[in-house]
Amino acid sequence: MAEQIYLQHPVTHETIAVGTGFNWPACLFGPFWAVMRRLWRVALLMLIVDVLLSVIGLADVTVDLASLALSIAFAAYCGVNGNKWHRQALERKGFVAL
Repeated sequence: MAEQIYLQHPVTHETIAVGTGFNWPACLFGPFWAVMRRLWRVALLMLIVDVLLSVIGLADVTVDLASLALSIAFAAYCGVNGNKWHRQALERKGFVAL
């Protein structure tokens, strides 16, 4: 099981656990995961990249395979960075690591 980092808001004392390592929900569900975490900019960027890769894939069979490979690589990138993005968003809101 992956370790977790606990962040607490100094005023409200709300504590949130953020995982470390690979984030499977961010990898598999992309923009939907970001919306659930209220990462609006990340969700918008993920959606734009996903749509662009889908549109590129409509061009040709060869380009379709390249688009599939890029989509898989982008999903893996989101999985690797998902927890970091979530932690940074919480830190911008004033949360501090315990």
